[in-house]
Amino acid sequence: MIRSTFGKILAQACADLCLALATLSLVSTSAQAQVGYGRTTAPISGGTGVAAQPQNAFQGMSGTYAPPHKTPDGRACISVHPMTRPQIINPKIIDQIVIVTNICGQSIKVQVCYGGSTDCILVPLGGYQRLQRTLGVGAGSTSFRYEYRELY
Repeated sequence: MIRSTFGKILAQACADLCLALATLSLVSTSAQAQVGYGRTTAPISGGTGVAAQPQNAFQGMSGTYAPPHKTPDGRACISVHPMTRPQIINPKIIDQIVIVTNICGQSIKVQVCYGGSTDCILVPLGGYQRLQRTLGVGAGSTSFRYEYRELY
């Protein structure tokens, strides 16, 4: 009798724990998903070892994107430059790197993604800061496309 009562209590506790963990995972997922819903600038594409991506004939509606950060003389605050570097251990494995530069005094967050992908990194830059980040790793190819957006 005691054993079956204990088993029922244990089963109920386990069910409650599973429900709590499932609820927690849903809450944390929705909180993470909201990070990308702020205003962004229009994506700017680039790449290394590949031809420039053709201009999209179907641009978003006017006013959809936030304007990019600019210096007082009208230059873009953010620039992104791609670079590849073979790994020392195995030169057939290529690190795909982006160098993100902020020439303005304000802090700006930049999201850099592989072109046409949701595989992204977030690069928070302070004023007048330059950071080198690994976007990903490729096998044997020194070419990759990227696009970046400034996040507000």
